[in-house]
Amino acid sequence: MRPIRKFIPKPVRSFLLGCAAKTGFAAGKVMPRGIGLALFSFLGSLCYYLLSRDRKLTINNLRFIFGQEWSEKKIRATARAVFRSLGKNLFDAVNISAMNAQKFDATVSHDSTDDMNAAKAGGKGAVLITAHLGCFEMLLHFFGRKGFNGIIIGRPFKNPAVDEVVRKLRKSGPGVEYMDRSESSRKVVRMLQQGKMLGVLVDQDTKVEGVFADFLGHPAFTPSGAVRFAMKFKIPIFILLTARLDNNKHHVFISPELAYINTGDFAADLQFMVQQVNDIICDYIRKFPEQWVWMHERWKTKPPPEEEGADK
Repeated sequence: MRPIRKFIPKPVRSFLLGCAAKTGFAAGKVMPRGIGLALFSFLGSLCYYLLSRDRKLTINNLRFIFGQEWSEKKIRATARAVFRSLGKNLFDAVNISAMNAQKFDATVSHDSTDDMNAAKAGGKGAVLITAHLGCFEMLLHFFGRKGFNGIIIGRPFKNPAVDEVVRKLRKSGPGVEYMDRSESSRKVVRMLQQGKMLGVLVDQDTKVEGVFADFLGHPAFTPSGAVRFAMKFKIPIFILLTARLDNNKHHVFISPELAYINTGDFAADLQFMVQQVNDIICDYIRKFPEQWVWMHERWKTKPPPEEEGADK
């Protein structure tokens, strides 16, 4: 079967995607949660069959990681579950953002925030590292509602309508400021010195500063800028991850503050810290494999044999 994109001109696809984003955003705020989760789960299942490239990449990546452990039947069933999960999390990202405090707390549970509060009181802010696991967009609203003012750094989406919707969602979190990657790092330093938290995603292969570190058993190019930045200024680092539970509620997992090491070799210390981050993220991906974005080319960049593990 030819991919659906072959039958629809690119300008039309872009227009339809923008309309879908705006419609989904509007519907997510007002639709009853039970109905919305069922509808968006169905739409996710539909995308599994319509988006052949993403479906194949998801299956291939699952096979790459779990091929020796899982049957082909389980791999394909998990791939379908990935799309259903993405649909539900897309809806919840919007729906949860519109909840009042009581309903939010009934829907989102979390580990203790005591260590984060201590870091905030220390006056250096904190770097909060997360991944594309579960309803990760909800984390903006979580730490904003818990009294942690945050900074989110992202890059514009190619589709202007989609970019507008994503910005609107991210900026709607209480105490959250959204910044483009192109903005000055000095601004980030100033905001951290005001006790704010810097949130970053580090589980994708992107064109940013990074190192090769093990990710689910294979070397993967991992963004290291946030960790390097935190090490340089001695800023506390925490890992925040979220996953949907069986009752359709969410739980936020908060790591203890990561311990720094100082061997005198900054590159080696950075490598060690990034590997710590990856290990924690991967533990949760293995616990909730249907809730990670397997359609990303996570292992696309290959390390030269003589440079594997070196800071790039």
